[in-house]
Amino acid sequence: MDVSQYLEIFLDETNEHLQSLNTQILSLERDPENMDTINEIFRAAHSLKGMAGTMGYKRMQNLTHDMENVFSEVRNGNIKVNAGMIDVLFQCLDALEEYNTNIRESSDEGTNDNEPLIKQLNAIMNGQEDDGSAAETQPAAQEAAQADAAPAGQEGGAGRKWLAIHLNESVQNVLREAVRQGKKAYGLTVKVQESCILKAARAFLVFKAIEEIGEIIVSDPSAQDIEDEKFDLDFSLVVISDGTLEQAIAAAKGVSEIEEVLGDEMDVAAAAGIQETVETEERKDTPAAPAASTAPTAGAAVAAKKPAANKPVVNRTVRVDIEKLDTLMNLVSELIIAKNSLVSASTVSGTSSPAVNEQIEYLESVTTSLHESVMKVRMVPIESTLKQFPRMVRDLQKKLGKKMELYMTGEETELDRTVVDQIGDPLMHLIRNSADHGLESAEVRKERGKPEVGSIFLDAYQDGNNVVIEVRDDGNGIDTEAVRRKAIERGVVTPEQGENMSEKEVINLLFNAGFSTAKTVTDVSGRGVGLDVVKSMIESLSGEVEVKSKLGEGSAWIIRLPLTLAIIQALMVDIGNEKYAISLGSIQTIEDISPADVKLVQAKEVIQLRDLVIPLIRLSEILDIESKKNPEDNLVVVIVKKGDKYAGLVVDELIGQQEIVIKSLGKYISKCKIISGATVLGDGEVALILDANALI
Repeated sequence: MDVSQYLEIFLDETNEHLQSLNTQILSLERDPENMDTINEIFRAAHSLKGMAGTMGYKRMQNLTHDMENVFSEVRNGNIKVNAGMIDVLFQCLDALEEYNTNIRESSDEGTNDNEPLIKQLNAIMNGQEDDGSAAETQPAAQEAAQADAAPAGQEGGAGRKWLAIHLNESVQNVLREAVRQGKKAYGLTVKVQESCILKAARAFLVFKAIEEIGEIIVSDPSAQDIEDEKFDLDFSLVVISDGTLEQAIAAAKGVSEIEEVLGDEMDVAAAAGIQETVETEERKDTPAAPAASTAPTAGAAVAAKKPAANKPVVNRTVRVDIEKLDTLMNLVSELIIAKNSLVSASTVSGTSSPAVNEQIEYLESVTTSLHESVMKVRMVPIESTLKQFPRMVRDLQKKLGKKMELYMTGEETELDRTVVDQIGDPLMHLIRNSADHGLESAEVRKERGKPEVGSIFLDAYQDGNNVVIEVRDDGNGIDTEAVRRKAIERGVVTPEQGENMSEKEVINLLFNAGFSTAKTVTDVSGRGVGLDVVKSMIESLSGEVEVKSKLGEGSAWIIRLPLTLAIIQALMVDIGNEKYAISLGSIQTIEDISPADVKLVQAKEVIQLRDLVIPLIRLSEILDIESKKNPEDNLVVVIVKKGDKYAGLVVDELIGQQEIVIKSLGKYISKCKIISGATVLGDGEVALILDANALI
C-alpha cells in the first residue's frame, strides 16, 4: 500500500497527539492517581504506535510501543507514577517530536533508535512487584488493558457493553415499533484484534455486513467516532432485524481481524429498566485517527446508506491546506477590487439604471458576506499555540531552579491562521524572559514577602477589531535606572538624552537590537536578547507591543494584533494629488482645526484637544508632496492612537470609508516603514496604505 498520500494527515495528527500527551502528562504530574488521565495517555500512545506502524516508521513505533506498555502496567495498578517516570516520558515526547520533524523535512524518521530511552522504559517495567521479566508480562498486561475492565460476571474480553448504551426515548420508540412489526432487537459488542491496523475500516465492514440482515439504530461510540477511530478495541451496536441472533453474530464474525462478538436478544419492555441498573462505562473522546484510516469512511458511509430517523446529525470537518485558503482569500480580494471598479464605473458614467444600482448593491452585500465567511474559515483558536507553554514553563522551572506557575486564560480567542502560526515565537521569548529575569529566586521572594512560587500570566482576549495578548509576571519588574546607565555606557544615548528620557522611553530601549542588562548571558534568555526580534515580528503582523512595569512588583508585555491581515476598513484621504489609505482601527476622531490653534512645543507643532496635547504630523512634508491647501485654511486632522500615544495626521481632504485589500509591496520597498502596503482602487489607481504606528 502506498502510504505517502497519507503523510500530511499523519504529521498533523501526530502533532495533535504529541500536544495532547504533553498536556496529559503535565496533568498526571499534578495528579498521579487520576485514571482518566492515565487512560487518555495509554490511548494516545496506542494510536501513535498504530499510526507509525501503518506508515512504516519502526523506530517511532518501537518507542511508542514501550510507552504504551508502561501505561498498560500503570492502568493495571502494577506500577505507580513517580517523578522519575514523568521525566522519562517527557524525554520520550521530545524524541517523538524529533522523529516528527525529520519526517516533515525528509519523509524519513532518521537513524536515532533512542536506545537509552527504551532501556529506561524497560527499567520502569522491571520495577514491578513480581519477578517476571518485562517481556513476559507485557502481552498479558496489554490484554488486560484492552479488555477495558469487563463488568463482573461477564465472559469474554469485550464484555456485553451494549447493555450500557443509553437508549433515549426516540430509540425506545423505534424498538417498540420494530417489535410490533414482528422484528427482533439485538445488542452486540464487537471486539477487533489488537494487531488490527485499520480499525475504522474493519468497523465499516462490520456495519456493512450487519446492515445486510438488519438495521443498526444506535452505536456506542457514535458512527462518527468509530469512523474517526475514537475507540479502543471494541464497539457496541443495537440492531433490529427479521433474522436470528446467530445470523447477526455470524455476519459480524465473517469480517477478518474480528476477535470476538458477544450478543443477546433485547427485552424491549425492560430496556428502560436496564438503563437504570447497569453502570455505564465512561467513554473517552481522544483524537486517535491513524493516517491510513482516513481512506475508508466507516460508520458515516453506513449512516448515509440507510439513514435512520433517530440518528443524530454530526458535524463534519475537512482538513484544508492553508495555501488553498490563501488562494481563496486572494480570489475574494480580487472580487472586492472588481466590485469597487464596478461601483466606480457606474458613478463616473452617471447613466446606470435603478435596476443596475440594485444589482450592484446586492453584489456588495454578497462580496461582504463572502469575505466574512472566508475570514471565519481562516480563524482558529489561539489555543493551538498556547498549548506548548505549560510544558516549557515546567522545563524552565527545573533548569533555573525556581518555583513558578503559568496561568492562562482566553485560549479560545480566535485569530487569523497566519497570525497564530507566527505569534508562537514572540510569546515564547516573553515567557522565557519572565521566567529567567522577571521572577526572583524563592529566597528573595520570601524576603520580599511574596509567595515562594512565582506567577506568570498569559491572557488573550478580543478588543474591538484587535486581539490583545498579555504576558505578565509578579517578579522584580524592570530596573529603569539600570537600563538608563547601560544605554549611556554603551553609547546608545548621550548622558544628556538619558537624563531627559521618561521611564517609558527608557523601557523602549530594551527593544534595541542586542541590548541587554543581564550580568550573565544564559541559554534561556536575557532581557533584551531577542526583544528586538519580538518587536519586529509583531510589527510584521501589523501589531504593536507595549510594556508596563513597576519595580519590585512585576512587568506586563501587551501585544495588540489585528484580527485579519488581508482586507480592512480604511479611511481614504487626499494629500496633494495622491490618494492614501489609513486603517480605521487606529483612527480615534477627525478634527477641523484652525491654524491659530496650532502651538509650538520644543519647536514642534502641537494642538490641544480635550486636555490632551497632541503632536501634529504634516503628511505632505513627510511624503514630500505639495499640499493643495492654503496656509490660512482650516486643517483636516485625523487623530490616530498607538497604545497610549496620540498624533494628529494633517491631510488635504477626506474621501471616505472604503473596504480595501492589502497588497504587499515586496521586499524591495520594505525599508519604508511608514508604508505598510498598497491597495488597488475601483478606477485601477494604486493607493499606498499609511502605517499610523510607524508614523507615531
